[in-house]
Amino acid sequence: MLRAMERVAPGVTDVTGAAPADAPVRVGYLMSRFPTLTETFILREMQGVEAEPGVEIVPMSLFPTPDRTVHEDAVPWVPRLYRPSIPDAVRSTLRWLVRRPVRTLGIWGRMLLDHRGEGPATIAKAVTTTALAFAHADHVERRGIQHVHAHFASLPALAAWAVQRLTGVPFSTTAHAHDVFQHQAGLRTKLRAASFVIAISRYHQMFLAHFGAATGHTRLSPLGLDLQRYAFREREIPREGPVDVLFVSSLRPYKGHRFLFRALAEDPRLARLRVDVVGAGVLQEELEREVAELGVQDQVVFSGGRTQEQVLERLGQAHVLVQPSIVEADGHTEGLPTTLVEAAASGVTMVASRVTGVPDLVRENETGFLADPGDVTGLADALARLLGHPDPRALQRAARAHVEEWHDVRRVSPRLVGWFRESALAGDAARR
Repeated sequence: MLRAMERVAPGVTDVTGAAPADAPVRVGYLMSRFPTLTETFILREMQGVEAEPGVEIVPMSLFPTPDRTVHEDAVPWVPRLYRPSIPDAVRSTLRWLVRRPVRTLGIWGRMLLDHRGEGPATIAKAVTTTALAFAHADHVERRGIQHVHAHFASLPALAAWAVQRLTGVPFSTTAHAHDVFQHQAGLRTKLRAASFVIAISRYHQMFLAHFGAATGHTRLSPLGLDLQRYAFREREIPREGPVDVLFVSSLRPYKGHRFLFRALAEDPRLARLRVDVVGAGVLQEELEREVAELGVQDQVVFSGGRTQEQVLERLGQAHVLVQPSIVEADGHTEGLPTTLVEAAASGVTMVASRVTGVPDLVRENETGFLADPGDVTGLADALARLLGHPDPRALQRAARAHVEEWHDVRRVSPRLVGWFRESALAGDAARR
């Protein structure tokens, strides 16, 4: 259920001193925007972490959310959110310039050096983020925050790095997709300075090591789900008649919609597939036109954006979930789509592209089927292998077992809390 978006006050919340020794470890979760409909995985993580004993989450964001509605679960977090205004940022920058002039100038200099050669829009975002970071540094000191965790290694990690340079409070970051595969300005600076870096897949571990993330400071921790919300149901793939295929994603180029549509048009083995495209985005009209031109309008329906509850309902009904992602020319691609994890948790058989972290979850003929990105024939073959598989329930059970081992928030959250606590205590000791 969704609720009308409440105004997020950009000013200061409460002002306290440093936390007493017996108080919970206070962790600031720093994000670009909060709450957003497309980043419920961060919300779930915050809920899971704060449910653990001995930790308190302080949500922090850089920019206003573009969404006018929020998920019901996000509503209690909105009054707790700290998001500074531009005047807050200017005042804080001047205060830090007086208080720590060398550090302040060094932060600006390093940021500009790391972003040299970038386009004007990227530089403008980095400048704004750095200014906002000075206000966040004030907030971190006021609230007695002992560790900052940045979701996404781009702008949020830039702000967390600046906060660390000013206050000495350690930070960590979770790397996802565009923040490391597409936007790499200053990535090496941030990864080297982080107390630890969270990689959501083995591919991410390898990629981040290339950009300076120390092996001993990199933690493998896929995103967690509250598995109690996903009722697992084994299901057969019909041998005759329509096969219900679900495709949940924003309508963006890297999601690979057109390759699925071409596969439907070119391969008669897929004539029984009925694809429900759930999501909205900039390609809506273009994709609808392409479906008509390919003559597969009887096999594809565009359902538009749906709430989390509606997606959960469809996951309980569909036979197959397809995710034919590609890597765009500028490197934009998936990390490990939450939709695939949700499908595995629910019992929906998966067909996906062999990109970045996806093969950690979707393993060929073990938990699902894979195709190379952008390979129409390979995608058609993967779907055909699924249709002809003698025991799809075995795939579903294996996928659910993998999710229970790696993505159960009840396993993920204690790990995160342990890492946060270790970093916070080390940071406290270093500042004494």
